[in-house]
Amino acid sequence: MSAPANDYFFDVDIAREAGQLWRENTGEREENEKQADNKNFEGAETKERLAKRANRLIAKAREAAAGDRGSMPEGLRELIDRESLTPDEVNNALLERVIDETRDFLSVSFFGRGMQAMRCAARMVTSLGSGRVGYGTGFLVSPRLLLTNFHVLPDAASAINTIVEFDYQLDIEGNPLKVQRFELDPSMFFYNDKELDFTVVAVNDRSASGGLIGGYGWAPLFKEQGKVSIGNCVNIVQHPKGEMKQVVIRENKLVQLLPNFLHYKGDTEPGSSGSPVFNDEWEIVGLHHSGVPMVDDKGNMLDVNGKKWVRGDDPLLIHWIANEGVRVSQIVAHLETAKMEDHETRLLDQLLAAGEIPQPPAAPLTPENIGSKPARTPSTEDSVKPVTESRSATLNIGGGVTVTIPLNITVSLGTSTGATSVRDDSGDSNTIAVQPPSEMLLESVKPDPNYEDRPGYDPDFLGFAAPLPKLVAAIRDDAVEIEGAKKGAELELKYHHYSVIMNRKRRIAFVAAVNFNAKAKVKYARAVKDKWFFDPRIDEEFQAGEEFYEANPLDRGHLVRRADGGWGSTEKSAKTANDDTFHFTNCSPQHEVYNQSSKASSKGLLLWGNLENHVAKQGKAAVDGKLAVFNGPVLRKTDRLHRGLRVPKEFWKIIVYERDSGKPGAAAFILSQAQLIKNLPEEEFEAEEYRPFQVRVSVIEAKTKLDFGKFRKWDSLPDDADESLFEGGTEAVPLESLGDVIL
Repeated sequence: MSAPANDYFFDVDIAREAGQLWRENTGEREENEKQADNKNFEGAETKERLAKRANRLIAKAREAAAGDRGSMPEGLRELIDRESLTPDEVNNALLERVIDETRDFLSVSFFGRGMQAMRCAARMVTSLGSGRVGYGTGFLVSPRLLLTNFHVLPDAASAINTIVEFDYQLDIEGNPLKVQRFELDPSMFFYNDKELDFTVVAVNDRSASGGLIGGYGWAPLFKEQGKVSIGNCVNIVQHPKGEMKQVVIRENKLVQLLPNFLHYKGDTEPGSSGSPVFNDEWEIVGLHHSGVPMVDDKGNMLDVNGKKWVRGDDPLLIHWIANEGVRVSQIVAHLETAKMEDHETRLLDQLLAAGEIPQPPAAPLTPENIGSKPARTPSTEDSVKPVTESRSATLNIGGGVTVTIPLNITVSLGTSTGATSVRDDSGDSNTIAVQPPSEMLLESVKPDPNYEDRPGYDPDFLGFAAPLPKLVAAIRDDAVEIEGAKKGAELELKYHHYSVIMNRKRRIAFVAAVNFNAKAKVKYARAVKDKWFFDPRIDEEFQAGEEFYEANPLDRGHLVRRADGGWGSTEKSAKTANDDTFHFTNCSPQHEVYNQSSKASSKGLLLWGNLENHVAKQGKAAVDGKLAVFNGPVLRKTDRLHRGLRVPKEFWKIIVYERDSGKPGAAAFILSQAQLIKNLPEEEFEAEEYRPFQVRVSVIEAKTKLDFGKFRKWDSLPDDADESLFEGGTEAVPLESLGDVIL
């Protein structure tokens, strides 16, 4: 089946040439790769290049130490105190020492530096006419200039028809950020070269909604060689197939350096054209421009079935075996000799000197989050002068990207601070997102010590009764009883807007139920760091505490999402409710990949992130935004044991709402992390793909031994649901997008 033309920028001729280069250099590449794998560095590259790489790593370590030599390993101190290495001094033993010492020392900053560097990448959306668009990737390489491929922006006309979207990504909870859309300005600067497949173009200083381009930083382009060596990993930040921002790390090894190009192995797809290729120090080493296809001896590209692929076939059917990027040193060398108009020369000089210019704050600057300083519209003169002002900013953890390690995990970048009016998809603008001040990090989360004031989950919140489930006799004795509780409520731990029923043996909740108000006046935004607390009303031995989550890939997964419970009529009440969600009683061990919801998120399905918002816009719930949401784990005796506790493989959610008819409705869901934690050693997890499903309420009851009573009659899933997909013939509807949800 043929794919629609130009949906994703993909150049057949470039791909074919990349495949031929790969094939022609097979012998040399495989030998160099073998030598690098055996740490025979001298056999993989010249001593001149190896000396440059070693000196660059040592310089980076020297810079990171910032004068505090005492924090460095003794061997590394000796290396940075000496003069630069000469090619004659280079040998395998010395190189291994340099690489090992610097890797350990610099690794602490890897994700911190990466989160800042990744902000500069954006999705390119080009109007192709007749309602069609083309997707690519680009990234800022100076305060006003963006770099992408020639085949993405071949001329100024295509640039005029292109919108650049920053923050098309997720925050730490798997929720989409507010996208900032900037227009390109080829009249200010436009230069490209077909042979090296690159285009540099100016970006407007303000987005359509008022965001400032200066808040996204840039990736300086360094002409110097030695930024990467054969066998090193490279990191690609991309928008594959036009999806939300993702990054491929660790499984993307450099295998070949050619005069103009570099080859590396890893996962990219159409739409990744124009992506930045970083080294592990987060310096740009290449501009990604094509996958490397398998070709036959006649130069024909082959598909996944070994057949000849012809122009017009779906690019996703090509047998991709590697990737090719343009060497950044060659791009810089070309730009140094390029002829420009006077106004372009000033911007080009800024690009070529960008490595010496202080980086802007990591968090995006908007008129709302600049703080006490009034927003000033940058002038044209501002746009061409080097930025020399030194500024400080708090890196706000929020705004995620997907990382392939080869897992897919969502790690966060930055969101703005300050109180801001926000407008949701329905057009309402009365919701205020309140972010704590930057100095209130861990201290910003502190539950109210007076537990008598907590009303708990309200079963009549929707205008009809939607009570907590009952525990059947088989599990009733495993529940934790609360001393001094009223008769009939001995099992219910009450908080602001939600309640939980705890399992004493598993030390996590059977169920957590919350009243969610999507139209609440105030919603409290998450703190920069999480701090969790024991509930003093029950023994700590019945709560899985901090020791269970330290130094492993298990997240402290909210059962009641902070966003579901953290609302109120005032900022104070919203903060109080927000802080209540950070009790260990509301915490369940979830693999970091599962909790950050990346696989589903890349398709726009933020199941545990925006499913409630989706349902709240249906039926009469769209009027008042009210839902009753029940969450919990599926607890099996066969769950894998880890640090004395068993890790659930599946989690469930039931949402109760009011239909258009005024009658109650209920929708039940399961998201499995079984594949994420199979074959679990003591401290390691193997991650594979998982999928979300909509199931019947009765399925949840069978799995949990919880009795939801009349919820079964309210079920929105018909009896003739799709094929049996779970154990015991469970009927389930696979969810690929929110549009698949049956309500």
